[in-house]
This record gives sequence, C-alpha cells and structure tokens, in this order.
Amino acid sequence: MTKSNGTATRLGTFLDSHRPYWWPCGLLILVFYASASAQIACVNCTPDPTRGGGQPDLTDERLHQDVVPQSTVLRQELVTSNALRAPEKAQRAVQKAARAIQDNQSSVAERELSRALQLYPDYALALTLRALMNMAQKPSDATADLDHAIRVDPSYGLPYAMLASIYNDVERFDDALPLVLRAVQFLPSAWQVHFELARTLFGRRQTEEALKEVTGAIQRVASDQTASHEGRAALHFLRGRILIDQHEFAAAKLEFQMTVSEEPQGAFGQKSNQILAKLESVANP
Repeated sequence: MTKSNGTATRLGTFLDSHRPYWWPCGLLILVFYASASAQIACVNCTPDPTRGGGQPDLTDERLHQDVVPQSTVLRQELVTSNALRAPEKAQRAVQKAARAIQDNQSSVAERELSRALQLYPDYALALTLRALMNMAQKPSDATADLDHAIRVDPSYGLPYAMLASIYNDVERFDDALPLVLRAVQFLPSAWQVHFELARTLFGRRQTEEALKEVTGAIQRVASDQTASHEGRAALHFLRGRILIDQHEFAAAKLEFQMTVSEEPQGAFGQKSNQILAKLESVANP
C-alpha cells in the first residue's frame, strides 16, 4: 500500500466514524428554501388590507429587499399556472406563512398554511412551505407534501431539489439523482442546487463529477451577496471531503482551512479543525 493510499484509508475510517458531520447539515438547505419560497410567495400578491392603509404592492421589487434578501432563485423561478390559480386569500395566507417561517413563528406558519390548503388543496407553494417546516423532524410528511407538489405543479423547481435533499440525507442517492437533475433544469444558476447535486454524485462515488459540481457552486456563490458564512463553509467542507477521496491532501487542507476561515465557531469550522489535525497526524505518524 502506498503512503497516499494508507493516508486516505486512515482518513476515510476517521471520517466515516463521524458521518453526520461530513455531509453538509440541513440548515444550509433550509435557510435557502425558506428564503427562496418567501420571495416567490410575494410575487403577484396583492396588498393585505389587514396591515393598514398605504401598504405598497408586493410586486414592487424594492419591497422584496425588506422581506428577504434577493437571490438568483427569484429571477429564475417562474410563477407557475398552479400558483396563478390560487385564490387571493390562499395567496395571502402563504405570504403570511413565509414571513412567519423567517421569523421562527412556527405555530403562525402552520395555521396560515392550513388555511391556504383548505382553500386550495393542490397549492404547490403551500405544500412546499409545509414540507420545509417538516424536513428536519418529519421527513416522511415532508416527502408526501413534496411528491404532491411535484404531481400538481411539475414545472415548479424547488420541490425537486428539496426531495433530493431528503433522499441524500438517508443515502438514497439513486432516487435523489433524477430529482436534482430536474431541479438543475429549472434553476440552472442556483449554487445551492449544484451543491445538492454534488452531494448526490459524491454519494454515488462519482467523485470527478461531484468535484466539478461543488467547484462550480463555489464559483457561483462568490457573486451571491445573500450567501451566509455557513453556506460558504459547507461548500468548502464538501469540496475538501471529495479531495480527500481523490488523495489530493494538500488541496483538501486548503479547503478545510477556508472552511474554518468562513465559520470558525460553527459546526463546519469545528469539524474542519479536527480533520486538519487528523491530516497532520496521518501525514506525520
């Protein structure tokens, strides 16, 4: 066994024993989808009379900056015919739910989504937002809602990526692949979707393709002013993990160092420090 292979084997054993950490955490995806869904929820909404007079029209682009920072997704995701068929009261309920999700008011969000789905049971955006709330704790419920959303609105991109994320979390990579490829068709410039595709490909041991996707995602995130430090850290962390599989230890070390630089106190930063120490120890036994 060469030194490179031996190093990779020891690192692989170490990383596999800490498996929950080397997959990027669900928070990155949840934050992205909350942001994107909240933006889309505001498209074509009419003023809410319950909020007092003089409220600006929610189709005003300037208002989106007050609701949620702009991202590339809003410019790509079209308002589908399914969304346009939603009754006005259902649209308003979804708008309130999206804001409540951003404000961590889960009970308000649940109430408003229930109201929207009572008015319009096939409302794909409402189903997607409800899935968003359930992804972490109730993935089976989230899966059912996302399946429903895709069935009634097959041209809406977010549910495909979200369902792929759930399948990636449970290592159903073959099931995730067609979903995330479909999401890429609808959202070709969204770095978050390419990040999810990289997770899928890496899980399928298609490391060259996974490296290409995560590298492209890092290039895209550089121009996204809305990206969080956690998001950037997750990208570098995943790229470092892929590079270890390719025995590119010097390049992997740089990625983990960038992860620490982006998020020194967060989960990715702390885990990267452990990996950096392990890299040092296996290189100098």
